[in-house]
Amino acid sequence: MPVEPVLEQINQGELPASADLLAALIGRLNRAGVEQLLSGPVGRNPACLLEAARQVLAPLAAEPSVKQAWLEPLLALPPSPAGLGVLGYFQDACVAGRLRAQLEAIEPSERKQEAMQQLLPLLGRQRQPQDAGLLLELALAPAPLAWRRAALEALALGLSAWPLAPLTRALQQLAGDLDPGLAAQAVDLLSRLPDGQMLLRQLQHRQLEPAVAERLRRRLTASPLVLLVHGRQGGVIPDVLQQLAAELEQRRRSPVILQALTAAAPEGDPSFWMAARRAGALSLVPLLMLPGEHVRSDVPAIARQWQLRSRARLGQVVALRRRPFLGAWPQWQQLLAAEWGKAAGGRSLLWLHHPLQGALADRFLKYLAGVLALPGAPAAYSDPQAILAAQAEPPVVLAPLTLAPNRLSESLKMVRLAPPAEVLPPLLDLPAVRDFLLSSLEALP
Repeated sequence: MPVEPVLEQINQGELPASADLLAALIGRLNRAGVEQLLSGPVGRNPACLLEAARQVLAPLAAEPSVKQAWLEPLLALPPSPAGLGVLGYFQDACVAGRLRAQLEAIEPSERKQEAMQQLLPLLGRQRQPQDAGLLLELALAPAPLAWRRAALEALALGLSAWPLAPLTRALQQLAGDLDPGLAAQAVDLLSRLPDGQMLLRQLQHRQLEPAVAERLRRRLTASPLVLLVHGRQGGVIPDVLQQLAAELEQRRRSPVILQALTAAAPEGDPSFWMAARRAGALSLVPLLMLPGEHVRSDVPAIARQWQLRSRARLGQVVALRRRPFLGAWPQWQQLLAAEWGKAAGGRSLLWLHHPLQGALADRFLKYLAGVLALPGAPAAYSDPQAILAAQAEPPVVLAPLTLAPNRLSESLKMVRLAPPAEVLPPLLDLPAVRDFLLSSLEALP
């Protein structure tokens, strides 16, 4: 239907200017129609127009035809809270100037708080970089809480327009604010900035209000994991490790890949590198038991390879978190002591490991034997019979220090001792060990 008769009826008072009617008209009026509408009661009291704008104007304001029709007629109206509210939907330097002038005219008094609460978000929506200083100052100042919240809302509305360095400093400061609402919103905004994950991790060691700390934990994106395992001949990775990685990936909601020392390094698919970019990091976790040559030499070289690969894939080197090898984790050593102690049940138990060389390896093996309170011995993976025959007292229980099935665990099944010894399974076959690894790896940032 034509809009001119409707506009005439509104201006003559024959048709109420309801919010629903004005909402239907906003996107259909040209500049002449807007000027006709604003020349009557709607222009003198734009409260209903503001209510209509809240319904429909947010998506329409960016359309050139709508902006051309409404912007200058609205600027021509006498300043009023409702008129400024409608004007604020349009992003324009002239609108920002009008809002800025209104804010500067406000005296800091209790009766003006409502105007500040309205104008600050409108100013933020204009996304003018020169307004960052005022908004940051108000968000941090010992001002009325309502002003500070409005300033932070304004910063959120124009987040990508503000100078990054002062914005980052202010948000990190606000994350520790005494008001939990302000602090929580600051954490949310930090997560949206470039390198947001790195900025959030910098908050992890600060004392935060418990609800804010929990919000921080939820906002941290888990980095993709590279689980470094020994692997079998030809780079074959046992099924139990494949299953562990698959379940861990579901829990972390972030890619987990396995890299075998006996095979070429995996490249990582696009989802892996996208997750690394989003998290700003990737983590290398060697699931190795002892500080042998692999831990001392291969792991550092592999870490360097992943850093180079990240530069080639992403054009940047993301942070590489290199975790200690699994056998060095104190919680892991305590778990082994508990599980093998329970399995032994007072019987003699001997744990077997790959032969190592060097003073560091000797010290570690002596330390580990003390923690486990159980003796260990080096055994050739292909033929452990010799070391077992050399024991003064044949052990009743044999425990291979291996995470997944390998040549040692399989060779032990073939060993014939008199009297026969019980051979414990590889460690990942123990429910407590699997649960420990899943929960510990899931908790990594």
